[in-house]
Amino acid sequence: MKQIPHLTFTLCIAALFAAGAGHVIAQEQPDVAPPIQITPPAPKAAPKAAQRQAAPKPAAPQVTQTPAAQLPNGASSINETYGDWTVDCRIADSQKQCVLSQAQGNNQTGQRTFAIELRMPKDGKTDGTILMPFGLRLDAGAILKLDDQSLGQGLRFSTCVPQGCLLPVSLPTVATDAMKQAKHLTVASLSISSGEAVTFNVSLNGFAAALARIGALGG
Repeated sequence: MKQIPHLTFTLCIAALFAAGAGHVIAQEQPDVAPPIQITPPAPKAAPKAAQRQAAPKPAAPQVTQTPAAQLPNGASSINETYGDWTVDCRIADSQKQCVLSQAQGNNQTGQRTFAIELRMPKDGKTDGTILMPFGLRLDAGAILKLDDQSLGQGLRFSTCVPQGCLLPVSLPTVATDAMKQAKHLTVASLSISSGEAVTFNVSLNGFAAALARIGALGG
């Protein structure tokens, strides 16, 4: 048998060892895991409260101021005479109060025995009050006559005060129009002691002008 030189044998062993070692190293090398792909989370939706626009604030209510009541020339009160009637108009509690009136009584003592007071016409009628003396039959009420013609169905007493007893009155426009043309208004009631009629005659001189004046002052 032919012997292999020592150097050649050594190279062959080294080559085989290298080949085997490469094989072992290739087997022992661990498998490399594929990279993990991380998907970023989807952005969260904005809260509904943030998406919704703020509701507009309601508009502040408009306050309408009522103009203060005034009388001509800035006066605080007016007292005028038209024939046998008196017009009195004044400012009270920021409101205008106007009446036309006529009174009868004792000139020496100044005590009134009868009075009629009418307020400004409103809603087609003129309301007011008649003051009558004590000693009358309250249940019988009172009767109104215009130039001896009956005016309405009569009045009923409402109450009595220290000055006398009161008759509320409400005159429609047709009645006040007739009073402007008449000469006198009669108010009659019955005496509680004698049963006879107690009559007061109210002059209508100046009534038309006085009624027109309170209408103008109250407007």
